[in-house]
Amino acid sequence: MYEFSSLVKRHMLKFLRDRTAVFFSFLSVIILLTLYFLFIGENFVSHLRRPEYAGIIDANLIDYLKISNMMGGILVINTISLSLGIMGNIITDLEQRSLDAYLVTPVKRYKIIFSYYLSAIIVTIFFTVLMWAFTIVYVGIVSGYWFPLLVIIQTLGLLLLFTFVSASLMIYLVTLLKSVNAFGTLSGILGTLVGFICGIYMPLAVFSNSIQYISSTIPFTHMTILLKNVMLREPMSILYDAIQSEEAISEMSLYFGMNEIGVIGMDVHMIWLMLGSVVIAGLLLYLGYRNMSKKIKS
Repeated sequence: MYEFSSLVKRHMLKFLRDRTAVFFSFLSVIILLTLYFLFIGENFVSHLRRPEYAGIIDANLIDYLKISNMMGGILVINTISLSLGIMGNIITDLEQRSLDAYLVTPVKRYKIIFSYYLSAIIVTIFFTVLMWAFTIVYVGIVSGYWFPLLVIIQTLGLLLLFTFVSASLMIYLVTLLKSVNAFGTLSGILGTLVGFICGIYMPLAVFSNSIQYISSTIPFTHMTILLKNVMLREPMSILYDAIQSEEAISEMSLYFGMNEIGVIGMDVHMIWLMLGSVVIAGLLLYLGYRNMSKKIKS
């Protein structure tokens, strides 16, 4: 057990000491935050600032809606980019043959492989929870509204689940790569690609049916929808009390990307989608373990 914990600690420290790796792990989140603050965030709520809503909808409530919608997507992106970033240790260790020193020791091979996975889980959870805590405080200061305790707990639980799914997919993708250059390319485009195709940069409702069908096959899309439903539950309820229009709330839910989209046009409940994501994550984790074992032997 000591050697396993030592390996986990080694991977985490190696990642955290590399400031460039840490920066690029947050790059997708930084880009998305910048775009939201510049214009995307306001586009989602601009119609609520029209003259007919003046005196009906509080400006602070609009900020509450905007930030909740924004962070619902950013927190999902964070679980992807961070877990991928620390998985870069696998590529560098394989390319530099740093693993050779471990293979001549009594440490079991499965411990070496899963130490990378656990280190990614720990680092991703730490920074994602830290970002969620910052979101709670920021929303309270900027809008005057505070997330209910139940929403805070539910979001924490979902972030733990999402981290498991994201890290499992990332370790599988990384074991398919053969060089640091390929890893750099993947880490550079993956966050942005996921942001577009999963409806984080713009609502899925504006895309064609074919794009929505593709998006519906990606677990991150449903993760974003579920998290937005939790985080936007209270501000949408307050908004309904203010405008008393189910039609307007329904249109906003569609525009915010809160509506479940099923899979390729088929109606599938969110519970089954999350269970399916967990099963897929477990399968990819196993396949990643097999790929890694073959690379260590070669």
